[in-house]
Amino acid sequence: MATLREIGEFRLIERVTRGLRRGPGVVEGVGDDCAVLQFGNALVLATCDASIEGVHFRRDWASPRDIGWKAAAGAISDIAAMGGDARYVLASVACPADSDSSVIEEICAGIADAVESCGATLVGGDMTGSQAMIGIDISVLGEAVGGRYLTRAGAKPGDAVAVTGFPGLAAAGLLALQRGIDAAPLIQAHLRPVPRLAEGRWLVARAGVHAMIDLSDGLLQDLGHIAERSGVGINVDSDLVPLGPALNGFDSILCEPLECLCLSGGEDYELAIALDPVLAPAVCRDFAEQFGRPLTLVGEVESGWSGIRLDGQEPGRRGFDHFGPA
Repeated sequence: MATLREIGEFRLIERVTRGLRRGPGVVEGVGDDCAVLQFGNALVLATCDASIEGVHFRRDWASPRDIGWKAAAGAISDIAAMGGDARYVLASVACPADSDSSVIEEICAGIADAVESCGATLVGGDMTGSQAMIGIDISVLGEAVGGRYLTRAGAKPGDAVAVTGFPGLAAAGLLALQRGIDAAPLIQAHLRPVPRLAEGRWLVARAGVHAMIDLSDGLLQDLGHIAERSGVGINVDSDLVPLGPALNGFDSILCEPLECLCLSGGEDYELAIALDPVLAPAVCRDFAEQFGRPLTLVGEVESGWSGIRLDGQEPGRRGFDHFGPA
């Protein structure tokens, strides 16, 4: 019998969702960042995300408010990945009975802070006991404004591939925390990620943008999801992947290749897109003017094969897998 470590997170998801019935009103079901549901004249985006102590956060280096913020921000980012508006959030918290009540209250306050910062409303949830660890589950309902949204499945051969901002900052922040390094901007990127909601709405409204995903598990891993859902190959040029200014000089301090962090580091919640190559330069230019942050071309969508490649070769490490090797 195969273990979860042997089959991995994404093969497990494929196995347990295979054959699920697609009920009435389901426009997009399993396989994307959000489900898309028809409610009257509105298209509702629905998603949920869990955060577990010891896996997603540690209380010895994250404040309770940081823990709550990050849990909510990661879930809300799924709405950004579809180009939608986040509307309503429900939060469930599991904790041991002997937990310090002030810690749990502060975690809930952090959830509320993140929700409010995104223009959404916290409308309910659940509180339950656990044996040892704190667990948080966030559900988000959003709206596809004007009936427009992007999925992972729209990439076309010949498309350019681009990414917002600077991937790898959150992963570098995690390493800084693990090694006791003073690197405030990187640590902030890890503890307080910002869902790219405005950027997603802007991109979904631009002609020529065909597919989009948020970077939760790493640039290569998440672009691999676009490739799989679109039935194409995506080749990333490592020389084009942007290096954030906050990472300058940190390769020697972190003792970790910066390229690896930028390509495989997770929890940045930047957005990666596939778009028309003719329109791509103008989209990148206009994005930078609008948001004061880059949209950088990093690769190309190809035909004749499927999956993800780095400089034409199978990458050694793609990104995070909950059941894969550490």
